[in-house]
Amino acid sequence: MSEELTKQPEIVDASIVTQLTRGEVEMQVATANRFPRSVDAFKKKALTLATKDAETAQSCFYVMPRGGKKIEGPSIRLAEIVATSYKNLRCETRVVGEGEKTITAQATVWDMENNVLIRCETSRRIVGKSGNRYSDDMIVMTGNAASSIALRNAIFKVVPFAHVKPIYEKCKQVALGGKGVDQAKQEWLDFF
Repeated sequence: MSEELTKQPEIVDASIVTQLTRGEVEMQVATANRFPRSVDAFKKKALTLATKDAETAQSCFYVMPRGGKKIEGPSIRLAEIVATSYKNLRCETRVVGEGEKTITAQATVWDMENNVLIRCETSRRIVGKSGNRYSDDMIVMTGNAASSIALRNAIFKVVPFAHVKPIYEKCKQVALGGKGVDQAKQEWLDFF
């Protein structure tokens, strides 16, 4: 047997990992303080990106039926635009658990400039209406969806929605051609 294959993995000293992580965070905080965000620049950039065209604007919100009502809100696409435009955010997401019936994802968003950290978890079902467990591919897709939802929720808890709401409203106007959701939906149905 070769010497390469019989070597035991090296044990990394936890204090070294801690020092590296601390150094990374300190550098990010220092950079955030050296290059602070401009709320006006954020709004301009996010609005430009989100309303680039009707298709992009439409991807920035969702409307879905739930219990006889319409649930509407900003989507993960708008959250991604907000995160990249807001600057000085550190975002992470990962699947943290898989049970018999649900998968759970966690997202962390840290505003390095204001030192605000929010962590959100979201669980999604991985069984169908008949009680059968999803296939492995569908479980991966559901985990990705849960990660996106958790990330969206965390971003909109860190970035004040007062900054986001005008962008969100403009996206709906651009996507619907200035029409309300009900009018645009009816025109679409009438088309067919």
